[in-house]
Amino acid sequence: MRTPREGERGSYSVEAIMVLPALLVIIFAIIQGAAFMHAGNIAQAAAQTAYEQTRQLNGTVSDGISAGLDAANSGGEALAHANVNVTRTATDIDVTVTGEAPSILPWIPLHVERSITGPVERWVE
Repeated sequence: MRTPREGERGSYSVEAIMVLPALLVIIFAIIQGAAFMHAGNIAQAAAQTAYEQTRQLNGTVSDGISAGLDAANSGGEALAHANVNVTRTATDIDVTVTGEAPSILPWIPLHVERSITGPVERWVE
């Protein structure tokens, strides 16, 4: 006489084949999302640093770009190909930091861009 379990031999292997790929995709998606968000945070910090350096009374665009690049590169490879663009007028400053987040799949580029706009520090009587 057969027991009910004899007909289910190998069922755990089939379940594992069906569940493990989905589980791995979820895990890799979480890791990729975390890397993308970390690169965005570094770009935001670099934009803030460039803005603060440029907005000072005697700040220049080149000071802002230099400070922004230093901040962007301080994160190591978390923000690759970092580029800082600073535009300063008499009253406003626009800072944009762009770069690439690390990608698990090399053929999928993850472009990161963060911008800050604010007033210039100036003496008003």
